[in-house]
Amino acid sequence: MKKIEFTNTAFDIEKMIGVKPESLDNNIIALAQICSRHWTVEEAQMIINESKKLKDKEIYDYVVPGTELTISVDKDYVYFFDWRTPQEEEDFSWTFDEFIDFMERFKDFISKNQE
Repeated sequence: MKKIEFTNTAFDIEKMIGVKPESLDNNIIALAQICSRHWTVEEAQMIINESKKLKDKEIYDYVVPGTELTISVDKDYVYFFDWRTPQEEEDFSWTFDEFIDFMERFKDFISKNQE
């Protein structure tokens, strides 16, 4: 997997925080849907906290505000669903540790790019 790059792009008067689509492998292109104007450090930390406290077969689902991306977390794997695609199964998945690493890096980027 190549290194995912983050971006804070201004669309009209709103600042969107997300990932650069060109930095994504084709098999994880659905991650481009994570781009939102709603991201805060607190929101990213809440996702990390909710994910880390899962036990047994519990699942934590998070819908990125203003998008069609649902992130479904269990204690072993994280599944990404882009509801704009025709298939019902996940668009891609990561291990739990890969997801937490991504979210920690994303949270750090948000903290450096918030207004």
